[in-house]
Amino acid sequence: MCFSIGQALNMSLTLKPYSESYLLDTEMILGFIVSKTREYLRAHEDENLTEIQINQFKRMLCKRKQGMPVAYIVGKRCFWDFELKVNESVLIPRPETELLVEFALKSIRSLNGAERIADLGTGSGAIAIALARENPKCSVHAVDISSDALEIARTNARNLGVSNIIFHEGSWCDGLPDLNFDLIVANPPYISDSDSHLNEKSLLYEPRLALAAKNLGYSELNSIIQNSRKFLKKDSWLLLEHGYNQQKYLIKELSRFGYSDILGLKDYADIDRMVAARWEAIDS
Repeated sequence: MCFSIGQALNMSLTLKPYSESYLLDTEMILGFIVSKTREYLRAHEDENLTEIQINQFKRMLCKRKQGMPVAYIVGKRCFWDFELKVNESVLIPRPETELLVEFALKSIRSLNGAERIADLGTGSGAIAIALARENPKCSVHAVDISSDALEIARTNARNLGVSNIIFHEGSWCDGLPDLNFDLIVANPPYISDSDSHLNEKSLLYEPRLALAAKNLGYSELNSIIQNSRKFLKKDSWLLLEHGYNQQKYLIKELSRFGYSDILGLKDYADIDRMVAARWEAIDS
């Protein structure tokens, strides 16, 4: 029985009750199966799929109906200017995290370059790889408490030919070597561990360790603010991604712990999303 690309795309309607982006989801899944772009699919709707492709497509579509994010279904996600391998061991990189990379690069330029950068809770390696690619002479130290996540990050770095990242297993600053850094950046879990949104289907597939934190979502942010001081050079920067309602508190905490030049930044949807602060203390 013949089954065309066009017929497969029409099956997007079966996803409509489960996903607002049902058409895009279908195109991404089908494009992955046939190794073609979305534009190719639209221009070749009469082209027939093989039986293996049809079966694979139907299995993947079923996973999407069950709530699995497309990134996990196809095993990859675009971030910055490259593509990352992802699975359920790591958080799916979000577009708003690119703001963290953008400001990190501005911070590095303000320092006239950086010798060492730390990425705490690296996950898939998205932030570390972006910064390492933009600063090939800089040593980037990527930390994660999950050995499975570190394996994904190492694979991504290797696939992208990035060799200036050193990976460490550990919890936040506890995983860092005894060195001082020009920049510490982190996208830690900041959702309250009692938040009902964690029960949404899509989030159930992502590692809870990378999403939720105690103390109304502040526990890991507080830990990083307090402990990063031991590892920052004079006039270096700490950059943190945070939740939509956490910025005012974090600015107060950064000030309380001796940081200066504190900035609160919004994401592309005009939502409070990041804090940046300078550490001016004398090098330890």
